[in-house]
Amino acid sequence: MSTRVDETARSVSVATAKDAVARNLTAARGALGWSQEQLADQAGVSRATVNQLEGGASANGDPRLSTIASLAAALGISPMFLLLDREELHAIAEAPKSQEARDINSFLDAGQLKTMDRLLGSGIAKNRAEAVAMGTAAATLAGISAGPLAAAAIGTVIVPGIGTAVAAAIATAWLSRKKAG
Repeated sequence: MSTRVDETARSVSVATAKDAVARNLTAARGALGWSQEQLADQAGVSRATVNQLEGGASANGDPRLSTIASLAAALGISPMFLLLDREELHAIAEAPKSQEARDINSFLDAGQLKTMDRLLGSGIAKNRAEAVAMGTAAATLAGISAGPLAAAAIGTVIVPGIGTAVAAAIATAWLSRKKAG
């Protein structure tokens, strides 16, 4: 089965992500009152790396995931916060009250949620795939499209049920905001 991802979702540019990292990294560092040198020391990276990342797309930095994780750990935040942009934050705020979240939850009963938890808790890839299939089946029944369906799978792996619903709702709201704006 091949599902097409909405072209709007595919329009996220690397430059936009770099600018989000630059803005968020600078803001977090500033909130702590740290210099670039202090953050670099805490994260185990060079000051030049911090400077380059805070320069955004124009500075041509392209961080490794390990660098993002180290900087986030030094700042005491999830790496996700360094990548958040306006659309994502609005989508997160809208998710709990979304129709998508309610629709997906209506297709998952307590027994299914317990089974999904058990499967994920086993640590076995085959079982994880089965739990994800259960979550994405509920999302598909709720009429969720490709990109948000991928997010639902990620949410299922993290927290079956509510994670499935919220991740799909966030992705749907994010996509709507991208299309609108």
